[in-house]
Amino acid sequence: MKVVSMPMTVTPSQVRTGASQHSITMIMGMWLIIGLFIDGFAHNHGAVETFFTPWHGILYSGYLACAVWIFMMIRMNKITHRYATWTEAIPVGYKLGVAGVILFFIGGLGDMYWHTVFGIEKNIAALLSPTHLLLLAGALMILTSPYRAISHAEKGAAPTFRQLLPALTSIGLTFTVFAFFLMYAWSFRQNLWMAREQDAIGRAIVDFMLTTMILVIPLMFVLRRWKLPFGTVTFFFLFEAIFLAVLDGFAHYGSIVILLISGIIGDVLFHGIKEREVTDWRYKGVFFILPVLIWGLYFIGLKLFHTLDWPPELWGGAIFLCALCSLGLSILAAPVTPSRSE
Repeated sequence: MKVVSMPMTVTPSQVRTGASQHSITMIMGMWLIIGLFIDGFAHNHGAVETFFTPWHGILYSGYLACAVWIFMMIRMNKITHRYATWTEAIPVGYKLGVAGVILFFIGGLGDMYWHTVFGIEKNIAALLSPTHLLLLAGALMILTSPYRAISHAEKGAAPTFRQLLPALTSIGLTFTVFAFFLMYAWSFRQNLWMAREQDAIGRAIVDFMLTTMILVIPLMFVLRRWKLPFGTVTFFFLFEAIFLAVLDGFAHYGSIVILLISGIIGDVLFHGIKEREVTDWRYKGVFFILPVLIWGLYFIGLKLFHTLDWPPELWGGAIFLCALCSLGLSILAAPVTPSRSE
């Protein structure tokens, strides 16, 4: 008797995507985020008077490119694995991305209605608009998909920068979007050195700490999973510096120089740690040093090219507080390795 074997249904864990597909996702995501920052520049400079603008065109065409590409990947998987359902054909790591496509679509429709009924928001009000926050949630679900997918697929402890580039871009875009919605707290955009009142000084120090967290936490995400490829620190720092500089037409280009120098030094320091074990105290030492470099260069720049009226207790204390914040986060972010006695 002839036995006929039936093909097995493909499970979601088997439907994976390659690095080239993740790279395309990130190109589409970059398109969307470029539109977001151009739209942010327009809002900050009073250039938005209606929903139908060229910068909205860039933003929503970037979203459409992301949506079409994710659908194409699902369809290709559906064709290749004939016995898979549409849900099972969604690539590993992309289910939240599909939800993000739907949520962004709802947010876009709501945004058009909101602008029609309530008008165009400006400054911080534009960041806190309910429909804009829906767009933020949808974008984050889309942008984080390659990172989730590569985290499942990449088994090596020390992949190269090229192997991790789509995942690094995914993380970089995600935190850049966070920075966009916290643009009022991005220290390089503020004339914080002019703060003299206690409330203003307190606000300035809070901004220093928030900016520090936005810069160092992406590195901790990578270190929890892999050894940092050389160039990662510079990549993340420049990524955020360049995008945030767009909001003011590159008027605050000094931040790019500061973060470039700090990123290169950070890469050299991390590269000098040969051990993979992220609990090594030297990793924590580098996370303490990075804010010292960033804000040390920042205050040196103020002293040379502007005015700095803060006493040493203030600027020195602000630097040290940011360094302690980074150190504490690095301790919490490091995976816990049980001792042998346990």
